[in-house]
Amino acid sequence: MFIFDDFDKNNNFSIKLMMWVKNVKKINFKTNSPYEILIDTNLMRTSGDHIKKISSARQVLIITDDVVNELYSGDVTDSLIESGFEVFLFTLTHGESSKTLQSVERIYSFLIKNKFTRSDLIIALGGGIVGDIAGFVAATYMRGIDLVQIPTTLLAQIDSAIGGKNGVNLAHGKNLIGTFYQPKLVLIDIGVLSTLPKQSLSDGMAEAIKYGLIRSESLFNMIKNRELDDILTDLIFECISIKQELVERDELEQGERKLLNFGHTLGHAIEKFYNFSKYTHGQAVAIGMACTVRSGENLAITKSGTYEELTSVLRKYNLPCEIDCDMDKLAEIAKIDKKATGEFFDIVLIKSIGSGFVKRIKKDDLKKYIGG
Repeated sequence: MFIFDDFDKNNNFSIKLMMWVKNVKKINFKTNSPYEILIDTNLMRTSGDHIKKISSARQVLIITDDVVNELYSGDVTDSLIESGFEVFLFTLTHGESSKTLQSVERIYSFLIKNKFTRSDLIIALGGGIVGDIAGFVAATYMRGIDLVQIPTTLLAQIDSAIGGKNGVNLAHGKNLIGTFYQPKLVLIDIGVLSTLPKQSLSDGMAEAIKYGLIRSESLFNMIKNRELDDILTDLIFECISIKQELVERDELEQGERKLLNFGHTLGHAIEKFYNFSKYTHGQAVAIGMACTVRSGENLAITKSGTYEELTSVLRKYNLPCEIDCDMDKLAEIAKIDKKATGEFFDIVLIKSIGSGFVKRIKKDDLKKYIGG
């Protein structure tokens, strides 16, 4: 095995949750490049067997970060070697600071140095940041090399590793450079969630709450009324199923798939404003959802009482609801976004819990829809 390290090895993860799944669940994603999503425990240790079924690659590059590397690279590497693959490892520093074109260029150089071709394979082993970087590299290296996603956070398992969107940040904003590129396989090992700190689980719950708000009142009520330990497997399956429905109908995000951006317009602006240091992605999206729902109520678009119900659930999962910041500045940052079309902007709103819709507005009106 060949290793490249670029990280500070200190980490402080602890076991917070134990979860077991009785039987493997399988979801068949019917995009232009169809693939399977497997949901089970111990998939890390059997990853080589599953990957061998969909890939004839000789070489495999695992892209991961310093935290995940310490926890899971060994299991995945051992399984791949047992299945006959030659394994290489590229480890990034965890966090948004690695989600840059500079990181991508270093990975390109590593691939070229080790003579990777289009017939080889990249594995994204980590959370959303690793998945975005690895997906972008896979989509663009030699115009496309096969990709497998092995997400290790709740947020990545229910959202970012699913559906083929990837990208990196620029100084001007988040995810402004990217592609649509579907993986060949997604392995969701629920057992890894036992290693997540409380904050990481909360970040994932922000995205789960989003799914409920835009598409499923029953999912929202499950999140509201039951404990996470009791619903985790069903929650993951339900969130992926909602995303599957939207992505299969609108793979390139020309219409209905935009619903998945609920809360992200303001959320991304918050992350950028604070240089990705004060709020996590999940926290920023939570604030974005709360402010957008409150604005919707003020504009008589969203059912009265929705904001109160939402903030109660956000607090249950230790997610913020408000921000003390100049909303004019945030709105200006938000306008530099992929959702902009000329002088117009596609904003996601909700009529009531479970009923989201996309509204095209003038850019100059953005603040009143996200300003809270």
